[in-house]
Amino acid sequence: MVFDMQIIVSEIPDNGLEYELDIPVALLNEAVRNTVHVYIEIQKFGDKVLVKGNAKTKLQVACSRCLKESPYPLDISFDIEYIPLAEFSDIDEHELRKTELDISFYKDDEISIEELIKEQLLLAVPMKPLCSPDCKGICPECGKDLNDGACECKTEKIDPRLAVLKKLKK
Repeated sequence: MVFDMQIIVSEIPDNGLEYELDIPVALLNEAVRNTVHVYIEIQKFGDKVLVKGNAKTKLQVACSRCLKESPYPLDISFDIEYIPLAEFSDIDEHELRKTELDISFYKDDEISIEELIKEQLLLAVPMKPLCSPDCKGICPECGKDLNDGACECKTEKIDPRLAVLKKLKK
């Protein structure tokens, strides 16, 4: 059953569980909790647990070019197999195979829904989010947002280490 955002593995019925709920999750900033709409299906096969579902939310992210905060909608699907951590506790080294990329571990008979959702959403956020694909960014000299118009900075600045190459052009 789900209790305090936890799945108790031993209490999952044979026919599985299905939930649709809104949960608060701290994603990019621990002080801000985003409301995430989650649909989740849970099936148990022996000591293995299969968790499938999707999650939807909207984050506020800083554009990597102009640094403005902009909304970034996320709508992801996930399909994860959980196995007991005890199965791997006595193995020193294990080479990860491609078939094991969607496997996670649980211990103490519990799986955290919040941690599962947080992990999946963070994997979906791009490393360099943009407010729009055609964002022009900021001027490296004066810091003006170039989306609001051009600045008056001189753009023909030549790196002194490469200035010698300009003589070859003549």
